[in-house]
Amino acid sequence: MDNKPDEEACLFAMHLTTSSVLPMILKTAIELDLLELIKKTGAKATASAAELAAQLPRNNPDGADIIDRILRLMVAHSVLVCGLKLLPDGGFFARNEDGLSVGTPCLKIQDGAWMEPW
Repeated sequence: MDNKPDEEACLFAMHLTTSSVLPMILKTAIELDLLELIKKTGAKATASAAELAAQLPRNNPDGADIIDRILRLMVAHSVLVCGLKLLPDGGFFARNEDGLSVGTPCLKIQDGAWMEPW
């Protein structure tokens, strides 16, 4: 029997618990029951930060932003996975039927000639 995947998972878990910021985020996520809320959505279901924040007992106007940051950090450390869910209209960064999107001004603003002076 090959225990290598179990050993690697255990080593990864130990790495996660001995780092600095991630354990604090995990503690917060556990205290808020975020992982339980995500689990309740089901294996193939999706949940946005706003949807999760709405299920928390406290109403915090910045709740969705804070939950989003927590989730992004956990995704960055492979605790969770993240996927792209397009909006019904294809999203703001995809071109519409007129060929326009928010992507064009983003490219202009991030252009080297604009950013270098900063």
